[in-house]
Amino acid sequence: MTPYLSIAAIYRNEGPYLREWIEFHKLVGVERFFLYNNESTDDHLEVLAPYIDEGLVVWEDFPGFPPQLTCYQHCVETHRHDARWMAFIDVDEFLFSPTWQPVSEVLRDYEQHPGVAVNCVVFGTSGHETPPPGLVLENYTRRLGLERPRTRAVKAIVHPARTERVGRSAHYFIYHDRAKAVDELHRRTPGHMSESASVERLRINHYFTRSQEERLRKLAAPRVDNGEQKPQEGVEERDRRLNEEPDHLIWHYLPALREALGLEPAAADSR
Repeated sequence: MTPYLSIAAIYRNEGPYLREWIEFHKLVGVERFFLYNNESTDDHLEVLAPYIDEGLVVWEDFPGFPPQLTCYQHCVETHRHDARWMAFIDVDEFLFSPTWQPVSEVLRDYEQHPGVAVNCVVFGTSGHETPPPGLVLENYTRRLGLERPRTRAVKAIVHPARTERVGRSAHYFIYHDRAKAVDELHRRTPGHMSESASVERLRINHYFTRSQEERLRKLAAPRVDNGEQKPQEGVEERDRRLNEEPDHLIWHYLPALREALGLEPAAADSR
């Protein structure tokens, strides 16, 4: 049976984070993952092997740089009839509904549109200098203010059969018949930013930095969409803002997530 909701992502050296990310998205209604490996050197395949064997993950090597836009286009062309909805997000991004409905159920209200643009809530280091033990959702709990312009950035959930091609960035797509994506308020959102941020029905938590050590490594690497070097000016102020407000909303899923991962309940689960 064709999955209703799937995720497509390209990754490099995300082995420590893949299992949490997959198990979380299973909880919110994702039925298949189209994952592309871009020259990883860690144990990613060992982590993914059980999911590949059961058919939950469709896996492919995708070498070369910059890989992201080419990969997304390849995925649309190859799998346009293999899912009703396909979310194009990264392994540091967690898609959910603050209504606690499965995302797959929320999307029933948007079937007349070719795509849904979901605002990204950006999280910082939460004071972690190095990667701490435990789950991403437990460890990173401070974010940028929702009123900040950066929260208007979106990622796309597309109807691949109605999708022509990826846009100029990984944040939006071009659809057949000049149709346009909408945000959760059904407002036309043709590009990489919405008119204003709205995260009442659909939301992406983007754990943009993780720890400071990982942040510095990410900052030194070129962008995966266009190969350009990331801007270095004002980095410290930007990173400070990413920790300006606490946010534990996604902790609603922690008990079920820890159970899915075979972990003991944590004190955080009751907060």
